Amino acid sequence: MARKDKGANDEPQEPLVSKGTAGEGIDDLGLPGDDDVIEDETTADEAESDDATVGGTKGAAASAKDSAAKESDDSGATAGLDDVPFELAEDTPGPDELPETGLVSEFVDVGNRQAAWLVSNRESTTAMRSPYFLVTSAVIILGVLAAIISGIVAGVQKDSGTPTMAMVGVGEQAQMYEQQLGVEITDAEDAQAAEKLVREGKVDAAFIQDPSGQGQPTIIALDKQPDALLEKLAPKTEATLLETPAVDSAVATPLLWGMVALALLVVATLGTALYQNLRLEKRNRITEIIAATIPPRASASGRITGMLSLVVVHLVAAAVVTELGLSLSGKTSLAFAMLPGLGWFALTLLLTAWSVFALLVWASTVVGSKARATFVTIIGVITVAGFFAPVIIGPSGTVAKVLSWTPFTSPLGIAGRSFAGQTEWWEGLVAAGIALVLAVILHALASGAYVRSVLAGGGRSGKTVKMSKRAQKVGAVASAKESGAKKSDEKSGATDEKDAKSADDSRDDK
Repeated sequence: MARKDKGANDEPQEPLVSKGTAGEGIDDLGLPGDDDVIEDETTADEAESDDATVGGTKGAAASAKDSAAKESDDSGATAGLDDVPFELAEDTPGPDELPETGLVSEFVDVGNRQAAWLVSNRESTTAMRSPYFLVTSAVIILGVLAAIISGIVAGVQKDSGTPTMAMVGVGEQAQMYEQQLGVEITDAEDAQAAEKLVREGKVDAAFIQDPSGQGQPTIIALDKQPDALLEKLAPKTEATLLETPAVDSAVATPLLWGMVALALLVVATLGTALYQNLRLEKRNRITEIIAATIPPRASASGRITGMLSLVVVHLVAAAVVTELGLSLSGKTSLAFAMLPGLGWFALTLLLTAWSVFALLVWASTVVGSKARATFVTIIGVITVAGFFAPVIIGPSGTVAKVLSWTPFTSPLGIAGRSFAGQTEWWEGLVAAGIALVLAVILHALASGAYVRSVLAGGGRSGKTVKMSKRAQKVGAVASAKESGAKKSDEKSGATDEKDAKSADDSRDDK
């Protein structure tokens, strides 16, 4: 349909040109001069009445051409639409009057940060709607409440195994004391050496006699009462603690085991969801569709950050429920004493989860089911062992100090040492810094592997995909058909050429 022009209600004027025919000579095709242009209606009428003047006719034709060209330049898109009646013309706006839709004319490229945020939002919202996330949240909240209500935080955990004790100057009589008391005796040179053994965690306590021989002997321990040892020596005696723990061991031990369960539940659930989504999109070719609009590196970053946001949700929910439950149960002092350990645990666990998710993204790009399963198994073993080792070893000793700074073991290691009151203010920062550096490195490696996997097409490092036997047979049949069709085309072309040549020879003979 044509569109209406401005001033369409005015009747179109007749062109003021002569309707005579141009000359047939070659000279009549030249451009008209300035004196041949007819400028008004009177001159046009005189030109029509003067049949003897051929130059006037040529000027009128040239004027008509010039006026038509000028009208076409002025009207633009309306040229050729004058034949449409005014009632049927379509009233559409001009190109300059069209609104900005933002879809085609106002297209804007998505930046890396915006693309990562879009993928992160999609990943987190999809996981939050899944039943796994809801079940995990419910288990965490109910577990914390059950621990508080049942009095697990006030339970007493007794030591297991053979107690160890350091004694000063026992010498060869150590075996005799071991048989009598049922404990493992370590000989120490002096009181300072025995105290050092206690601080290093090599013995549970130290038995130090009065040098004068008139006073009572002293039993020293690190941060908790050696109940198993005291029952064998003097049940009513209490040991002198070298370091007062921030949280009593009767509360810290079950609390640490609860934190192990929380860490495994959160990381395993969200990590499994992330890995399954990546493999599903890879099988269904959705990864290529996403890569067509979003940079692959931003897509990998968005998936990791999306799951990390859900880790933050779980940790905040667990910490709030724990602190509120302890405060409402009248244990406000215990709640405040637990805050530093819980804070370092949450921070280092978040960074550890970052490393685990990056490794899972990397594992999803590995070619080969066996290699991929091996990679995932190694990740699971490292994660589980890292969460259990600090609690099993304990908060005291050099090994515990090293584990509190080592990635994958730092969440529970730094929390246990903080509850025991054996950490300095800077040790938590060191543990978090080491975990952050490792997470950034693994994130970069996983993003690079994801980009190569998406863009290579044939797997990692551009390896060629092996075709199945059925695909090879289908390809062989198709290639055979193509070669046969090509040979037939060549044969028919040669026949046609031969026929044409014979026809030309017969024509020459005639």
